[in-house]
Amino acid sequence: MFYIFFVFTALLSSTKATAQSVGGTTSGAAIYCAAANAGFVNLDFGTYTGNIIRWESSINGGISWATIYNITASQSYNSLMQSTCFRAIVQNGVFPPDSSTMSCIDIYAPSIGGAISGGGTFCISPGTGTGVLNLTGNISDTLYWQYSTNGGVSWTSLPGTAASINHPNINQNTIYWAIVKNGTNCPSDTSAQASFTFDSISVAGNILSSDTVCPGINGSTLTLTGNVGTVSGWQSSANNGSTWSPISNTTNSQAYSGLIQTTLYKAIVKNGTCNSDTSGFAAITIVPNPVNAGNDTTIIQGQSVILNGTGNGTALWTPSLGLDSIHIFKPAASPQATTLYLLTVTDNHSCVSTDSVLITVRLLEFSGFVSNLFTPNGDGINDTWFINDIQNYPDNEVFIYNIYGNLVYTKKGYTNDWQGTYNGSELPDGTYFYVLRFVDSGKINKGSVDILRSK
Repeated sequence: MFYIFFVFTALLSSTKATAQSVGGTTSGAAIYCAAANAGFVNLDFGTYTGNIIRWESSINGGISWATIYNITASQSYNSLMQSTCFRAIVQNGVFPPDSSTMSCIDIYAPSIGGAISGGGTFCISPGTGTGVLNLTGNISDTLYWQYSTNGGVSWTSLPGTAASINHPNINQNTIYWAIVKNGTNCPSDTSAQASFTFDSISVAGNILSSDTVCPGINGSTLTLTGNVGTVSGWQSSANNGSTWSPISNTTNSQAYSGLIQTTLYKAIVKNGTCNSDTSGFAAITIVPNPVNAGNDTTIIQGQSVILNGTGNGTALWTPSLGLDSIHIFKPAASPQATTLYLLTVTDNHSCVSTDSVLITVRLLEFSGFVSNLFTPNGDGINDTWFINDIQNYPDNEVFIYNIYGNLVYTKKGYTNDWQGTYNGSELPDGTYFYVLRFVDSGKINKGSVDILRSK
């Protein structure tokens, strides 16, 4: 009996020692977001035959494996950044080792919302027009889109999981973003925002203010008010708006001065992306006040003439000598000598204009005294040849000859200033002969004059 029991026990032990290695089954597969993970993969009890000699891990789906020195039935992991599979290697005695099934920890990268191409600044009218928003740079799947018209206080969701979305015509401030999620375990993320902002329509405003001014002596500043946007320039026109010339001025004030003709001004205003707007014009009106004192006239001494002045405003004649009134446009003038009269007219805008008229007074036929002797010796007495009233006959011509008939002196418009010289040198004492001619009348006076320096 003892022999039979021994043989049975030996056979049983031999059977156990020669069983094939069985890797068994692992459990603990899981899905996580990168870094935020920790756990165990276990070799399930009763599913393997032999001893655990090590664990192995693979980050390429089991194509290649890395050894982990662990002979326990559990393999821990922590903060995995990529999907990793684990298996146990089991060996029974001298039999070849066997691998367990593998359990994989699937790791998803954190959701990254990315950015949106689109949006910008637009004019509120007509708005953006239709367009497309594109999601770029995201690591995730699009769950849905949202938009807000109150600065993000509240949001309206839009269906659609595509990486782009069509937007309608927008004419109010609006924000879009996409909600994205990578895998099932990673938190969702929002993309950067695409903003649509709007500029108000350009409003040029009004220019203060038109004015009526005097030609040449004017100057002030025009001011633009009520504009929405900035001034991009001014323009002026001197032909009632038929053509306009640009002015390099981007302020709300435009100065003018010294205008001699009516000039219109307007401002160009642009607000952001909106089209420019042009203001109405301000007119700087130049009041034409032509003044005419009449035609130059020649009268005989003792005669009168009516000055034929015209203008718009209050008249003033100067000088007053010989006039019956200085405050009417057509006074009677009776000057005793040639006189230049100036007509000054002041209009209701205090603009002053002037013109002049020359009244030439001719004396009756010359009958004045002509001196026949003078003593140019520098004593201040009778030093020049004197002709009485010659200043009243400016059309005179004088010719002086010596006894040989040689011309030693001549002058048009003689004014009692000859001192008995010839070409700057004193003439010798003696008798000389003169011819006094009056151009307008043709009258000629002749005679002699003696130069006596010793007297």
